[in-house]
Amino acid sequence: MGYYADIYVIHKNATKKQILEFLDYFVPNRKESQDGYWIPEYSGNPIYEFDNANDLMDFMEMNSNFSNRIYWRNLDENSLNKHIMIFYNEDGSVVFGISREEDSGINLKTNNEDKCLIEMKQFLKSDLGYITYECPSEDTYEDFVKVVINLR
Repeated sequence: MGYYADIYVIHKNATKKQILEFLDYFVPNRKESQDGYWIPEYSGNPIYEFDNANDLMDFMEMNSNFSNRIYWRNLDENSLNKHIMIFYNEDGSVVFGISREEDSGINLKTNNEDKCLIEMKQFLKSDLGYITYECPSEDTYEDFVKVVINLR
């Protein structure tokens, strides 16, 4: 097993419906990677607690000034998409992410990752996305856009 390529696309204000459509399209057979969610995230003294991603997504859609991250593992071992992520940023933007085993190896080919990025952009109707390796995305829409511009 190699490293994971993280493919990210950002949306300025995604709805829960859009997020669920994305999840169902790219990783229909998935399992949450966490047992619970807190706001603030990783807080020892959370002001809100949720038992599942569905309840957290309901809350986040109505409270876009909080940040949180949701991860799922793909249960289909044959799929190229190994993990799928949704990152809610405090500025209301949402990052959609997919992790795939990178295929660059010694040949430095990125066909696998490039195809996924194109498909994600088309699905989300966005031109703002990039590929990185074993790295979380930016925490704001503005910073995400800066990375995309620097990579062009």
